[in-house]
Parts: sequence; C-alpha cells; structure tokens
Amino acid sequence: MQVLNRVLGILERIFVFAAGVGLILMMLLTTFDLLSRKFLDFSIPSLYEFTEDYLMVSLVFLTLSYVYLVGGHVRVTLFEKFFPPRVNAAWRRIHKAMAFVLFVLIAVKGWEAAVEAYRFNEMSNSLLAYPLAPALMMVPIGSVMLCLRILQSFFDDSTQEDSHEMPLVD
Repeated sequence: MQVLNRVLGILERIFVFAAGVGLILMMLLTTFDLLSRKFLDFSIPSLYEFTEDYLMVSLVFLTLSYVYLVGGHVRVTLFEKFFPPRVNAAWRRIHKAMAFVLFVLIAVKGWEAAVEAYRFNEMSNSLLAYPLAPALMMVPIGSVMLCLRILQSFFDDSTQEDSHEMPLVD
C-alpha cells in the first residue's frame, strides 16, 4: 500500500503542477487576448476552443486524485451529526463505492473516446485543427488515479479524504 501511495503522490504532484501551469497559461493567454482585442484589434485564433479542450480538462481531471486525498471534494454533511458514528462510517463506505463505480465508468468511456479519437486522428473544429486525443486521454488518466485513491481509502485509514484539513503539497 505504501508503494501505491508513493507512486500516486509523485504522479499527483506532477499533475497538479501541470494543471497549475495550465491555469497560469489560461490566465495569461486570456488576458493577452482581451488586451490585444481592445487595443490592437487582434484576437488569438481558436483560443477559446483550446482553453476549453485542453486547459480546462487538465484543471479538472489531472487534479481529481489530489483533491480527493486532501478532502477537497464537495460533501453534504448536514445530517451526519444526527447519526451514530457506525452509521456515518457505513454511509461513507457506500459513497466511496458509488464514487468508485462512477469513475470506473468515466475512465472506461473516456478511454474508449480517446482511443477512437487517436485511431481516426480526430481534430478540433477550430482554425488550428489540433488533435483531440491527448486532451481526451486526460479523462481516463485522472479517473483511474481517483479510483486508485478511493480503493486505497477503503483499506488505509491514513488517507486524509475524510478530514476537513487541507494540507499543502510538499
């Protein structure tokens, strides 16, 4: 279990860094595009599509596993105080199982879409006509990593997804 935790930790750091770079790139490109349209009457072609297809997908899917680890996903805890700890623990396990099934399905369908996009050399509809397969591949990668974290949390109580603290990345 420690080997899995170590490998996932390394991959999560890399992916969170990549998503952060994507966020900064999105901010800089959007700001430049806005200023160039306002003052130079020039717009970056296909910026909206590229941002939507690559940068936003990286922000969501490459960080899923890390956000789960630090307990950052949205949870409804309104009624937890009314139930005994054993019921809450069972309910959390049921939620983990449902999340696992959901993200396995997302990973499988995402993989199928990415492979199909690669096989048929699917390109974006924008002026730049960039390939979509790498962007689609981020969906199953992030989903599989999240599934591994969920599995790990079933067997290892040291994961922090149930805590309300948000630790910093080392």
